[in-house]
Amino acid sequence: MSKLFGTSGIRGLFGSEVTLELATKVGLSIGHAGSKRVVVARDTRPSGIALEYALAAGAIAAGAEVISAGVVPTPTLGHATRKFDCIGAMITASHNPPEYNGIKIFEKGTEACVRRERDVERHVLSGMDRLKWNEMGSQVSYDSAVHDHIESVLRRIDRAKIEKKRPKVLVDAGNGAASTISPFALRMAGCQVIGVNCEPSGSFARGLEPNAENLKEFSKLVRACGADMGVAHDGDGDRAVVLDEKGQMLGLDVQLALMCEHELEWKNGTIVTTVEASLAVRQAIERHGGKVAIVPVGSRRVSERIARTKGAVFGGEPCGEYVYPKAGLLADGILAGLKFANLFCEKGKLSSLRSTVKSYPIMRGKYRCKKKEATMRKVAMDMSRLKGRVNTADGIRIDFENSWVLVRPSGTEPVIRLTCEAHEQKECKELYSKVESIIKRACG
Repeated sequence: MSKLFGTSGIRGLFGSEVTLELATKVGLSIGHAGSKRVVVARDTRPSGIALEYALAAGAIAAGAEVISAGVVPTPTLGHATRKFDCIGAMITASHNPPEYNGIKIFEKGTEACVRRERDVERHVLSGMDRLKWNEMGSQVSYDSAVHDHIESVLRRIDRAKIEKKRPKVLVDAGNGAASTISPFALRMAGCQVIGVNCEPSGSFARGLEPNAENLKEFSKLVRACGADMGVAHDGDGDRAVVLDEKGQMLGLDVQLALMCEHELEWKNGTIVTTVEASLAVRQAIERHGGKVAIVPVGSRRVSERIARTKGAVFGGEPCGEYVYPKAGLLADGILAGLKFANLFCEKGKLSSLRSTVKSYPIMRGKYRCKKKEATMRKVAMDMSRLKGRVNTADGIRIDFENSWVLVRPSGTEPVIRLTCEAHEQKECKELYSKVESIIKRACG
């Protein structure tokens, strides 16, 4: 075991890669790394409760006070670490299949930096002593975690506009950690809310990822109920995917572009996004007078860049993860849902707003690959023959006159991801097909 943390914490198959023993060691590590207070929470995965208790036991054995928040979204856990000025551990594997689980470390309202993760990793791998019986820590419950988070995010929207219009919003939490908080927050803001898959059962009948395939039935319900919009979340509630009144997904790039415009109208400044963001996003930012800062994929990279960029007003990825710096330096799907309700009340039908965003043909795909590093070396060698501007900050991206392509290894799954965008559909398909062939050859 040479490396525990990927781009989004520790993540793997429960029982073989993510074990109760590992969770206990991580808890011990957090305590030994100097944190005397640790907030612990989990999403609704069936394996989560055992991992939560194991991690809490480790932290207590290291002398820490464990603050147990129970089943809450990742942004709620992050908010709690800011409130208590301490470290937090979220038991989640986000949108990964239910047989996966993981641990994400937070510190004072944001994802822990690489240095902190390496400290935890070092303690796990080197071994740690337990304290004596009379040096153990303690455990308390944090029953108001959801209430405190809602109170915080409601201060970041214009409630008067929502209360006046009272939009009808359908919420599909996919039986995940946002099942309770998202409908409640929208109701508190003044929306009429209908919950779908909002029992935090961990059954995940819809599927954990809020993608087009998994949202087919939800799309029909949005349309059938005469809703003004729909909001869908992933397993741990740090993402929000939005549907218009026709039940159609806005599209993750269009959705991000609209939110960039919305935030720039509140306050001009810099928007942080990733190498995967489309031309539609970049052009929307520039059209509204904002500056664009590009970082590698990952909400932590977005948050870190926001923290060190003077005048940064917002950050987002084309996966539905949005960072609102005034609310906290972490992706918050609950606040994102509220912001889109605000956008509807200010600007009208989301289907009409979609048509205001100039978008280009874009294709995305992923390819299973166990040996990602070796595969990427082969891919990079073959792609070097394509003539264009090469960027290797995150995988390999090549920009051409009217198109671009990005190939990068996933930080959370055994897959290689491919993104391609062009001014014309034919050009997009041809470029995608060419690079797809390169990836398949490299994967063997």
